[in-house]
Amino acid sequence: MSNDSAAAMEQTIQSESLEHVFVEFPDLNGVSRGKQVAADVFLEKWQEGFSMNLTVLEAGALDDWDADSYYGVSTDFADGTLHPLPETFKLTPWRADTGRVLCEFTYEGEPVEAYTRSALARVLDDLAELDLEATAGSELEFSLLEETADGYEPFTAYDHDCVMSATEVAAPFYDRLSDWAEPFDVPLTLMHHEDGAGQLEVLFEHGTPMEVADRAFDFKRLVTEAARPTDWEATFMTKPFTGASANGYHLHIGLFRDGDNVLADDDTDDRQLSATGRAFVGGVLDHAEAITALTCPTVNALKRFVPETFAPYTASWGYNNRSTAVRIPQSDPVRVETRIPAAEANPYLTTAAVLAAGIHGIRNETDPGEPGTGYVTEGRRLPRTPGLALQALEDDDVLRAALGEDLVQVYLDAKRAELDAFVEEVTDWEQRYIEII
Repeated sequence: MSNDSAAAMEQTIQSESLEHVFVEFPDLNGVSRGKQVAADVFLEKWQEGFSMNLTVLEAGALDDWDADSYYGVSTDFADGTLHPLPETFKLTPWRADTGRVLCEFTYEGEPVEAYTRSALARVLDDLAELDLEATAGSELEFSLLEETADGYEPFTAYDHDCVMSATEVAAPFYDRLSDWAEPFDVPLTLMHHEDGAGQLEVLFEHGTPMEVADRAFDFKRLVTEAARPTDWEATFMTKPFTGASANGYHLHIGLFRDGDNVLADDDTDDRQLSATGRAFVGGVLDHAEAITALTCPTVNALKRFVPETFAPYTASWGYNNRSTAVRIPQSDPVRVETRIPAAEANPYLTTAAVLAAGIHGIRNETDPGEPGTGYVTEGRRLPRTPGLALQALEDDDVLRAALGEDLVQVYLDAKRAELDAFVEEVTDWEQRYIEII
């Protein structure tokens, strides 16, 4: 903790006459959780931290949790402690009298292994052992929906890939998002209407992996708040409707040693991968099934994987090929784009999983094979069912060790409980059997 950032946080709270501070953290699903603390109480107690039920970290995507939860039973349902990180303090643009700070999560003085932000920090320490530094960038897609008497509908009626008139329909939302983004330190670079009805994509600047994970976490909160004053509902759900274009999360990674791009082959002029770059890609592909489990976290998310689309279908890679799981964009500097994650993924867990897999590839000089061309449908198919994906994660000793045994076990328990609940639900689709069988 920097004394300067702590002093700046305290001074801002006092000079801005704030009434409240949101003490926030990402849960297993990347959802913002926390407490609203009176500003004077926050100033008095922030250095000792604030109590938080450990089982909150184990909640499923629908906010349910198992009575036999890992942290609940093993700790007799105890509290952990949230420790604010002053360098993450921000004023909340949607609440004039409020600030927000992210936290570390500890139990009995030790970091909670199942806290995803800490997992990313551990993987970055592992990367540093290779004398490497990473940069990251995120592309996040989401849907704006209108609530009707019959449910939700997209805010635009048709597919409009980059059609400006469709993009302009979202101007009231985007103007508010843009106005709030700069003071919330989420520097937006562009927005466009994506391929699907009601689907948008917003990009923001690259930075360190932790900075970009924090920004993705904050961006999701910002999008939700910016939509509230409109008649629209913003959602990062992967596929809100049957046949709809799915919302993805494209993670870009750059790797440098002493300022030199280790992903690039300096002996070529056409932005080819170096041996290190190929090995990083090979590592991601080697662990693609487990990455799928961690970055496609709901029963809905795996519905992205449709052949001959711009979502991946196999554990494949290619140069500037949007149909592959890993794409090498035609960009300078050379970077690696992982296209497996769904938009609803936890950004900390996503970044940690991709980096951990890539690090393993570098250490083992993993060969990714030949790059794919055209629509790539050959090769190992990515899991289409949560059960297959979760089993792949359970069997992946490398990612279990890199991310933490506790974290992976908590994740598996939460997602299997969610899957069990889904399997027990009778859907409208199934009820079509009534008149047939």
